[in-house]
Amino acid sequence: MSVYERGETYVCRHTVWNRAKTKITASSVSFTLYDPCNTTIVNNASMASDAIGEYYYNHNISSSATYGRYIVQIRTAGAGSLLKYDRAEIFIMPWDVIPEIRDTMGIPEQKSVTDDVLARTIWSCYGYALRDMYTHVYNEYPKGNVDTGAGFDGTNTSFQTKQYPIADINGDGTVTGSLTSCATDISGHWVDTNGHYQTAKISVTQAEYGEINIFQNDGVTAIPSTNNGVWVDYWVRPRQYNQDVFRSAVVRLSCYELSKRLQSLDAITLADITSNSPIITLDPQMYFKEYKRYLGVVRGPVSGGVD
Repeated sequence: MSVYERGETYVCRHTVWNRAKTKITASSVSFTLYDPCNTTIVNNASMASDAIGEYYYNHNISSSATYGRYIVQIRTAGAGSLLKYDRAEIFIMPWDVIPEIRDTMGIPEQKSVTDDVLARTIWSCYGYALRDMYTHVYNEYPKGNVDTGAGFDGTNTSFQTKQYPIADINGDGTVTGSLTSCATDISGHWVDTNGHYQTAKISVTQAEYGEINIFQNDGVTAIPSTNNGVWVDYWVRPRQYNQDVFRSAVVRLSCYELSKRLQSLDAITLADITSNSPIITLDPQMYFKEYKRYLGVVRGPVSGGVD
């Protein structure tokens, strides 16, 4: 399996062979895991063995793990100084929809399309659907402190976006500013008294109500009252957002992308899609139309002034 959810256990298995394709015992086999920010989560942990040449490592996925693509590296030490590195990838997402996609398209397990291909397709479609669903707000002058009304007075750092909830546009599972994530959900800039463009650092205190902190580039100092403008860039989540409907939208978009990959009955055999073949033949756009329908339900009407 290539897609996992928070709280699950990822069991990494690795087989060591010699040149004669015989399983052998290695001097050592270790497991390293990198998260989507390229931060080391597990560093060269020894893998256990339950048979000759068979190794495994159980990684308990955190309940707050970042969603996205994780890189797995297996280090195998053989005789002398011989080292071998193998790399793979897994995806942690809000849900594992691989079985649902296989059922929807009528593609049997691992036939025509592997789980790895499905996982990459799902993650790509998940990101695309987020941008399709959320509304982009850019070059917005933020509102002042929600408690005091203070603006950019050289001391105040608490502000509020004019629209909210702030969306998790990068899909990593947490709404963050530029201070706490390798992928920022809200960014900003300001212009100093000399007319120079400066980057603002932003942290999110309450995404549901658009409450944020804005600092100068050092992430500590308030923006001076002599500024010539401060602007923020972020995305807004629809208030009628429904996780189950959005999941269905991602499934249909993934099916659409896979149907383009498998364009002919030479690629998808009649046995693969017995029940769906007449529909697919008549309407190749069926999955995309379904995606748009689900997206319309979860997004609702679009207002002006944003994109």
